[in-house]
Amino acid sequence: MVVNRVGRSSDLSRREIEHFMGETLGSLSVLSEIPEDETVQEAEREEIPVTVYEPEALASQAIYELAGLVAGGSELPYEPYEEEEVDRTVEKLTRALTGPQS
Repeated sequence: MVVNRVGRSSDLSRREIEHFMGETLGSLSVLSEIPEDETVQEAEREEIPVTVYEPEALASQAIYELAGLVAGGSELPYEPYEEEEVDRTVEKLTRALTGPQS
């Protein structure tokens, strides 16, 4: 799971998010946090990806780190789940989003 716009005063902590997701979907860790960054809105107004608009911005750096994780260039911040556990989590998430299946 990726948490976006982290750092606003109304944010839940990473621990609270992981606890909630664990209670509702089973074990689900936060993979990355993208911080709140005014540069994102500036880049959006210019219709340019923030990573191109300002590569050194905090949000850009977090996105680069996430890309490294997804591409396998960095170590995951948690132990990978067993396939059976992933299947159960996908089933729970699907039911939560689509409702009970007949």
